[in-house]
Amino acid sequence: MQRSFLTSLAAIGILLVLLVVTIVSVWQGDRVERAQLDLEERVDELEKSLHSGAFTSSSGSNATGPTGGIFGAPEPGYVTNALQDPTNILKRDRIDWLPAEAEQGGTLYLHQGSDPKGFNFLTENSNPVTEVQWYVAPPLILRHKKEPTTWGPSVAYSMVSPDDGLTYTFKLREDVTWQEPHVDWSTGRFDWLKGEHKVTAHDIEFMLDMLMNPQVTGAAPLRSYFEEMESYRAVDDFTFEIKFKRKVYSQRSVALPSLAPVPEFLYAFDEDGERYDDEILGQKFQDHWHNPMPMGYGPYRLSKFEPGIAITLERNPDWPLGDNAFDKVVYLILKDQNQPPRKLRTGELSMAYLQPGQYRTEILEGEDDSPFKDGTLTAGEYWEQTYFYIGWNMRKPMFQDKKVRQAMSHAFNADLLLDDVFMGLGERSTGPMASFSDYYDKSLPGYTYDLDKARALLTDAGWADTNDDGIVDKEIDGQRTEFEFSLVVYGNSDEYTTVGNVFKEDLARIGVKMTVKPLEFSSLLKEVYDREFDAVTLAWVSPPDVDFNQIWNSAQADLPRSSNHVGFRNAEADSIIEEMNTTFDFGKRKQLAKRFHRLVYEEQPYTFFFTRKRPAYWQKDLGNVWFQTHRPYRSHWGWHWTTP
Repeated sequence: MQRSFLTSLAAIGILLVLLVVTIVSVWQGDRVERAQLDLEERVDELEKSLHSGAFTSSSGSNATGPTGGIFGAPEPGYVTNALQDPTNILKRDRIDWLPAEAEQGGTLYLHQGSDPKGFNFLTENSNPVTEVQWYVAPPLILRHKKEPTTWGPSVAYSMVSPDDGLTYTFKLREDVTWQEPHVDWSTGRFDWLKGEHKVTAHDIEFMLDMLMNPQVTGAAPLRSYFEEMESYRAVDDFTFEIKFKRKVYSQRSVALPSLAPVPEFLYAFDEDGERYDDEILGQKFQDHWHNPMPMGYGPYRLSKFEPGIAITLERNPDWPLGDNAFDKVVYLILKDQNQPPRKLRTGELSMAYLQPGQYRTEILEGEDDSPFKDGTLTAGEYWEQTYFYIGWNMRKPMFQDKKVRQAMSHAFNADLLLDDVFMGLGERSTGPMASFSDYYDKSLPGYTYDLDKARALLTDAGWADTNDDGIVDKEIDGQRTEFEFSLVVYGNSDEYTTVGNVFKEDLARIGVKMTVKPLEFSSLLKEVYDREFDAVTLAWVSPPDVDFNQIWNSAQADLPRSSNHVGFRNAEADSIIEEMNTTFDFGKRKQLAKRFHRLVYEEQPYTFFFTRKRPAYWQKDLGNVWFQTHRPYRSHWGWHWTTP
């Protein structure tokens, strides 16, 4: 009996041990399963955070590389290593664009004054299009925030030149993808476009194919900077090489920074996925069926374009470099320039600059309790690398004599117009660069307003009122021609309509009949491109490193849609341009630029007007607002909404 009891006790002990083992095993299995589920949830949340922009580190975007979401995806080791290579021309921008405390969310409302003609970024380069391109399809390399003459990484993380300026090799990131094309997927017609398309070196190769194709007339201004290009090729999917016949200054300052991918998989094909014949590819690219919507890969995607209403950008969660805190950016198309201040008051705009007339109404004459003056809105200002001018079409017989152009400048009351119409928001400019540029010759005074001198110059040029009708005339090509012309002005600007009318009255006093012709901006550009204008009010944006080739070289005068739209031809100017192209010493470049300045000051192909200062205002909870010293000035890469 005792043995039976012991046997039973042993069996019970074994059962208890097995039970304990089973419980521990189940507990451990459950723990492992819970841990696995927890890990999966954490990975899930991490992926969501990376896409939403909520993932941050204690230091935000730091010197060792971005961390994720709106601060960029974790930086690949090959990028980090390349940026530590002393032969890499690209240097990491040490100043954070987006501060560590930034959070994702909200919509930023900005405005533009007219509809872009389209968003083919290679053929359209007006300021509204350039600003959108900055966010949708930024170039391979970017200027530093505080040091605009220093270049940093973007789509490309490495740029080396083993022969000091003849050959450049770019390395592209392998984690940048093209956004979805703007097509109707429901029809099935565009299934050939489905799937992921990485941005590759072949897209740079295709961009240059189209740039150098003479059928792509809209690319003429940029094409002028690639005249010395010898060859280009995609070495592999993420390595691109470009060679030049000789080293010129504008290659690093303009040409290479203009390189931006263009998707061959879209633009080389018709709507059914059939590739265009090479003989017509350039023409089809110029007027591609995917226009006016763009293809991009950048921090935002253009999701909707409603002409006359708005351009809507949506955050691209797959952009690995971040700097896209807003969920949406909406550009309201406000052709009535009185709308922006009203919409700032109501909160319908997040930020806007004031036109001179609005500045007078809201600031100079506004009540102290105005939101523009009582602290409701935050105020700031910035100077633009611009110069405004009246361009004289020198193809027209009446403007071929420099004495006539000088007379026009003496009849233009620039100081009065700048002070009374533009409210002193700028300073007189006398040459082809911003008035604060290091290349600007400050010793040259603005042409004085002097109608007697203007009248005398016209007389010297052979213009006289021979029939006593109040308008001077001259025999041109065997015909008696009266001095009568039209001035095209930006029709959405009250200020420029006023400028035109004041100028018209002053010219009438010296026997010149001028008609003011206001045009909406896209129509104005068409007249300029087609060379149909007599005179036009416009502005140029100059890069920090000035270059005169695109606008002033005689070789550009007769090219379709070139920037030399006034037809300026001057052998000495061409010689200076050529010498500047091969001069890299900053002091010598300044001397040459000032010599060029003095030449155009004498020739007056433009009546130079002023360099602009912009007064800007924004909602108080818009954080980290800063402005660049180059286009686009209001770069919102570092902006974000703050929590009150």
